[in-house]
Amino acid sequence: MAREPAPDDDALAAAYRADAGFVWRAVQRLGVPADTAEDAVQEVFLVAQRRWPEFDASRGSRRGWLHGIARGIASNLRRGRARADRKLVVLEPGGALEAPDVALARADARRIVGAFLDGLEPHHREVFALVDIEGLRGPEVAAMLGIELAAVYSRLRLARKRFVEHLEANGFVAAEAP
Repeated sequence: MAREPAPDDDALAAAYRADAGFVWRAVQRLGVPADTAEDAVQEVFLVAQRRWPEFDASRGSRRGWLHGIARGIASNLRRGRARADRKLVVLEPGGALEAPDVALARADARRIVGAFLDGLEPHHREVFALVDIEGLRGPEVAAMLGIELAAVYSRLRLARKRFVEHLEANGFVAAEAP
């Protein structure tokens, strides 16, 4: 087993710079409200620092390992909040100002996708977000979640079908295949 040594400050800072955005998006998709997402990200990296020697690169990527930690943190936070406070809000970290029409279209897309994700069962939402939003591959998602690859593809197929149905219900027309 190729375990990582305890990180020095530079290695941990590099991991944070490389993966904080991924962790931020992951905790939000795992149901952590936007107002506590940054705290959750910090908690993930504190746990990662403490558990760095447990990370085994031969068993999966650092992102997969961080996602596992994020799942635990998000689960703890969700249990601690009232159901009414748990709304999935996807906000991008600050950036350049957009034209109003572009910002409006982006906000509308976030609302539609957020409503879709809110309506999915957690196990479908997690697979859909990791594959279709984060761009991870099925085998990596299976390893991250500790499930069979066939289960990943089954959940993904159903989530994609429901996404098309959701888009159609919101006035979008599916393009015909060539």
